Amino acid sequence: MMKSLFKKHNTGFAMLFTVLIVSLILSIAIGISNVTLKQTVLSSLAKDSQISFYQADTAVECGMYYDTKNPQVFPPGIGPGDVSGPLFCGDAQFAINNSQSRTDYLVFNQVVSDQTKPCATIVFDKETGLISGSNQSIVSGRGYNVCGSTPRQVERALQVVY
Repeated sequence: MMKSLFKKHNTGFAMLFTVLIVSLILSIAIGISNVTLKQTVLSSLAKDSQISFYQADTAVECGMYYDTKNPQVFPPGIGPGDVSGPLFCGDAQFAINNSQSRTDYLVFNQVVSDQTKPCATIVFDKETGLISGSNQSIVSGRGYNVCGSTPRQVERALQVVY
């Protein structure tokens, strides 16, 4: 009779041990998945940042090319209504943004058909310098990994003063 009581108390130990082992393995798997997800998000952000930086660099180079090739195209005092036509850099076309442009401050947005593609903005700023009234040019480029406004949009900017 004593033997049967002892067996009744011993039942279920294998089940408890199995549940503990499965819980331990599951918690380790969840921890590894969490680290993997964070690494994936970080690498995606690094890629998006690089795309945005290259777009900004392209915009600055394009703006400096237009400004130094033909200084009469963007002289000091020019307004958005004085600009004739878009700018072309390779396959990219930049159109003037009249709502953001002012006298001595011109904004050109890249024309894209797909808002999920990368794009850029060029800003020409002509102002009179503080030293001996000389004119100085500021060309800014802003690059975006996607043109549409989304929470995943990354923006990088470069500026050249000469």
